[in-house]
Amino acid sequence: MSFPKRFAATLMAGAAGVLPHSALAADVCARLAPPAQKEIRSGLVTPELLAQLRDIGPATLPDRRRKLFTISPDGKWVAFFLHRGFPNENVYCAGLAILSLERPANVRILDFSRELIRDEPPRYGWATFPIGTAAPVTPRWEPAGRWIAYLKREHGLTQVWRVDVGTGAASQVTNSLVNVDDFRITEDGRTVVYSSRPKLPEKSAEIDREGLRGWRFDARAFPVRGARPQTPDADRFLTSVDLEEGREREARADEANLFDIARGLPGNTTAYSRAAGGSEAWAETIDTPLFPPLYRLTAKRNEKSEQCHFRACEFDWSTSVWWNDDGTRIRFTRREGWANSLTAIYEWIPGRGEPKRVLLTSNALIECQPIADDLLCLQERSQRPRHFVRLQLAAGQIKEIFDPNPEFSNLSLGRVERLNWLNAKNVPFYGDLVYPVGYEPGRRYPMVIVQYRTKGFLRGGIGDEVPIQTLAGRGYFILSVDNLTYEDIVGRKQSIEQLVAAFNDDFRGRRSILSAIEIATRRLIDKGLVDPQRIGISGLSDGCTTVQFAAVNSQLFSAGSVSGCGWEPFQDAILGPMIAQNYHESGWPRLADANPGFWSKISITLDPRRVRFPFLFQASDNEYLAMVGSHTALVQAGIPSDLYIFPDEDHIKWQPAHRLAVYRRNLDWFDFWLKGLVPSDPARKAEAERWSEMKASWKRPIPK
Repeated sequence: MSFPKRFAATLMAGAAGVLPHSALAADVCARLAPPAQKEIRSGLVTPELLAQLRDIGPATLPDRRRKLFTISPDGKWVAFFLHRGFPNENVYCAGLAILSLERPANVRILDFSRELIRDEPPRYGWATFPIGTAAPVTPRWEPAGRWIAYLKREHGLTQVWRVDVGTGAASQVTNSLVNVDDFRITEDGRTVVYSSRPKLPEKSAEIDREGLRGWRFDARAFPVRGARPQTPDADRFLTSVDLEEGREREARADEANLFDIARGLPGNTTAYSRAAGGSEAWAETIDTPLFPPLYRLTAKRNEKSEQCHFRACEFDWSTSVWWNDDGTRIRFTRREGWANSLTAIYEWIPGRGEPKRVLLTSNALIECQPIADDLLCLQERSQRPRHFVRLQLAAGQIKEIFDPNPEFSNLSLGRVERLNWLNAKNVPFYGDLVYPVGYEPGRRYPMVIVQYRTKGFLRGGIGDEVPIQTLAGRGYFILSVDNLTYEDIVGRKQSIEQLVAAFNDDFRGRRSILSAIEIATRRLIDKGLVDPQRIGISGLSDGCTTVQFAAVNSQLFSAGSVSGCGWEPFQDAILGPMIAQNYHESGWPRLADANPGFWSKISITLDPRRVRFPFLFQASDNEYLAMVGSHTALVQAGIPSDLYIFPDEDHIKWQPAHRLAVYRRNLDWFDFWLKGLVPSDPARKAEAERWSEMKASWKRPIPK
């Protein structure tokens, strides 16, 4: 059986090679590759530019085992996926790119799709739990480096494709009736082994049939996302495809083992590396009853294992491990510095004593892989989106390899200052203060708080909803705060449930975060930088929780914008039994228990008149019900509140048009409440006029 082939265009920008494709003239994918240097313009960062940044992988990695790039067998090329959103068309272009490591200016896009593969991992026993982020897609090189196999989504279905590196000829490898979840290539390069869940359609059909007599409200229910029960997960099935003949069969045991790279190691193993000569290195859990566990570096050479017992060889789950090219030295990362805000790289020679630190940086190293005696890394800096660099550790140098967003290099940006401080409980926190573009000493500016991670490129906070550098260009300070991990605040506990329960007990963790934000903000006020009457606060998910907590426990803020939360006494009813039980185990009370003492510390609906600032809710249609109660209570109490709902969205909004709309509305919201400005665009001006009506009738609470 043979599969149809298509010749994919190889797009070019500047020095990139190209195979022409006339149909691309008006297609968004013609704008995927970076522009030539002569096309780059200066100016301020606009929301339109941010919404069209080229990305390599998702903003945060959900699973470090799914690599964002791979290096060719000869070490001369790197393959990765580049994706870009286009708000006007509300589509993406995702392209498989290769980059010469000898001539890094040459980037070639070998194949592309207008459909983004989104991350939808199974959870709670359900088949999918959509998040809204791009899925990490790993391109895999054929052992001889002649072609690359990859996942590609077209017409709503994800399949394995492969492309000839020399000619750009792309062809579909699998014809699965369901999405392909993952795949591997055999060592001889003749077979692709893929993983799928072929019984999912039948499980979905069972729910359809059940609907004829009514769906039972049970552990499958997730009311906030609709009445239909969640589809239960199905078993994975491994299938092998003969690339020469196209025949499919069930995978053999040795082929199934390709998915288990750390076979034979302890079950608690995390970061893993195998050298060319067969030596192995990994991080395994230190025997302790506490959660989350700590890990220790272990090496295995010539069938002999050795643990590194030096302090530097103990680290948390975030570590990465690599052998150097000749298999004599191990490099690994660990979090260090104030509040673990820095990343260190160490080098250890097994049997030769203590490891040596070779790098310490505040930049975010998203992913690294060994190349010769160096590391090829995806890096982000506070003012630079994700880009490739080569860490030449022996020479102590960092060489830039490829920047997918060269437009950013000439823009006017607000300078960034790293802040370290203690909160009221002496917990160390850190954040980044972004100055207004053209900052004038002696003048006080409005400020917006953005949450809840601040390592890497300062784009829009977690969820990417508040355009930080655009605000800086409009004359704002922005304080980007890292809310730390639960264990950073309350310490490690016996289990994850106990850890979250300790964090939630009397809102201990939330008080700690709010205390940190207030102390940092008041210091900026005391320094004469920030106007105390013009401070906004924003957040999604955990950040949204902090905004809601601040609404009833702080007098510092003048406007708030949120998404992705809504903590109210009736939340069990819209979360469903499965997720509600998960929350109960983490310290949240049951609906039947009422517990007004608990809810009085965060609920808006119990007493909306306590809320001290206007609220903007920008919700996905899969989550808005969690926010309707809070919004309704605020409106009925005369507190300015606006709620917007975005269709076909998840926890994090993925559609380019929606992201741009969220950016713009957040800009308009803070401009209106903190500066008294109204946008000139007619549609956005109409929104601001409604806010003016809210403001005119609002009886602002008197500070206590």
